[in-house]
Amino acid sequence: VAPVYYNSLTSGSTIGSQFNTNSSSNDINMSYGLKGSYALSNSLKLRAGINVVNLNYTTNDVIVYSGSGAAARGVTGQSNNIVLRPEMSSVTILSRTIINSDSAPEIVNTKYNGTLDQRFSYIELPLELEYEVIDGSINLNVIGGFSALFLNSNEIYADIEGTNTLIGESNNINNTSYTANFGIGLSYGITEHLNLNLEPTFKYQINGFNNTSGDFQPFFVGLYSGISFKF
Repeated sequence: VAPVYYNSLTSGSTIGSQFNTNSSSNDINMSYGLKGSYALSNSLKLRAGINVVNLNYTTNDVIVYSGSGAAARGVTGQSNNIVLRPEMSSVTILSRTIINSDSAPEIVNTKYNGTLDQRFSYIELPLELEYEVIDGSINLNVIGGFSALFLNSNEIYADIEGTNTLIGESNNINNTSYTANFGIGLSYGITEHLNLNLEPTFKYQINGFNNTSGDFQPFFVGLYSGISFKF
């Protein structure tokens, strides 16, 4: 089990170019699963597993509101990367950072800043090598490898008039993506066969999205912990 945090190494947006300079404030989510390992030598192990990874990416300074009168007042805003639910077809989405308050219609200036929250989860299949650097009362290991990620859920929530509302989903998240993984492992022997493990790990996502804006380079970090049994 692990708390995980998702973000981008650089600026950019998965939603659209108008959000490239918007700040983000992402939550800590959870990952959980199982893994097994096979000893290739005294110090080297091959390991594989399966995890469920829950992630989110929240874009700040967003104006989201519903109403057919917006277009009549010359207000248009949407992203080709968002597929709205049928009942949300009248929703308007704008970035506060690109609006000139002096010339913007009153319907925009009177709206407060909200958020756009992308929530998605993956089934993760990691394949990694674990090399033991220090063999002692607490073992130190270096971990490297990759994971295949299979999209499991995909939702976008928006703050509309103070209410967090499901408005649709992203259409530019790839169903299959990959991560390059690097981590440090600490292992403490509780008994001869039972170990307590702690592994801070960095995972750089490859092919996560298409048609992004700016230079969006997603990653997530996790603090993986658990108990392992040695046969």
